[in-house]
Amino acid sequence: MVPQGERLASKIRVRLLEPEDSLAHLTGLLHRAYKQHADRGLKTLAAFQPEEVTRNRIADGECFVATYLGKVVGTIMFKTPEQTRRSWPTVPWFSVPGQHPLPPSGVATFSQFAVEPEYQGRGIGSELMKIVETRTRQAGAAETALSTPEPAEWLVQMYQRYGYRIVEHWVWPGANYTSVIMSKPAPAEVSPVVLAAPSSASLGRR
Repeated sequence: MVPQGERLASKIRVRLLEPEDSLAHLTGLLHRAYKQHADRGLKTLAAFQPEEVTRNRIADGECFVATYLGKVVGTIMFKTPEQTRRSWPTVPWFSVPGQHPLPPSGVATFSQFAVEPEYQGRGIGSELMKIVETRTRQAGAAETALSTPEPAEWLVQMYQRYGYRIVEHWVWPGANYTSVIMSKPAPAEVSPVVLAAPSSASLGRR
């Protein structure tokens, strides 16, 4: 049991998803983290997606996980500008000139961003966001962008506190709400990303 309010940023390991990691566990983590949207009637994909959809969504990009005491407690998916355009070619801010000029060096994105509910508010999410913002700069992209439900005002406000701004609105297929595309300029300087070394320990075979 983690003491109430204890910060965990310095106690987690962040690494890329390994072949031995359980996609069932990762999918369950997404379901639990996104349940707050489902409880409000929002049909967010990550709240309901089956394991095979998780597998497909992480296939083209870099899936990072945060572990605490050997357990995966957080995750975030990073895509370079090329991967972003390939995944979502119709979103103007990601792919073609729209209401706002497309940055010439492209837009990197993150998605499937989740922390186990019992570990939220402990600094884990901030560490995962640092990773993708650093990867944005390393990939030569001008911006880091994301999509979040517009009705989730608390999330929109959180991202604004981190320096993200709304650049456009979008309705994803199957969604019953409008999303906001939020974006932030890549940092001028980045610190080296130190990821945990691959471990033989795992959550179980897929």
